[in-house]
Amino acid sequence: MYQRIILLVTALFASNAASAAEINIQLGSDTARFMYLTEAFGQDFGRLELEAGFLYHENNDTLFNAGLLVRGESVSVPLIVSIGARAYYSNVTTTTGTYDIGAITIGGDLLLAPESWGGFGLGGFFYTAPGVVSFGDADGLTEFGVYANFQVTPQARMAIGYKEITASIENAADHEIDKGAYFGLNISF
Repeated sequence: MYQRIILLVTALFASNAASAAEINIQLGSDTARFMYLTEAFGQDFGRLELEAGFLYHENNDTLFNAGLLVRGESVSVPLIVSIGARAYYSNVTTTTGTYDIGAITIGGDLLLAPESWGGFGLGGFFYTAPGVVSFGDADGLTEFGVYANFQVTPQARMAIGYKEITASIENAADHEIDKGAYFGLNISF
């Protein structure tokens, strides 16, 4: 089963080599996160984006995510909205043991970037999964954050923000996979 899912995701990413893509790097005081986004299908009402990411924490916690988002941009309103689902898998170590955490979240991203702001933008994101769509040792997972960004060139943006990724673990205390400020760099090609 897992081999088929991995094969499908690999085929979708490989088939879109000529599509628009973005690399997102986020560096915090204890974490590094790398994400790759690509356009799966372009539509008149918005585009379908595929994403994959990896987060590493100094305490050896790791987090993998893959997502499918519908992205819409409006000319009349300076908003970029992405709504969809993300799958997460994490291996975390706490004082009570090591846990495998998985979840299917729903949520989205919102970026407000009016032309009159000269390249500046404000955004936020929120993804959540209750226990019913969590697996392994997880009883839920939430990721949220806010950020300010500046478009340096048409293909590069810098950001500074704050994010939290928290997992609810069955029969144990909640575990913060990531929490704190970060510096980000987005490169589009």
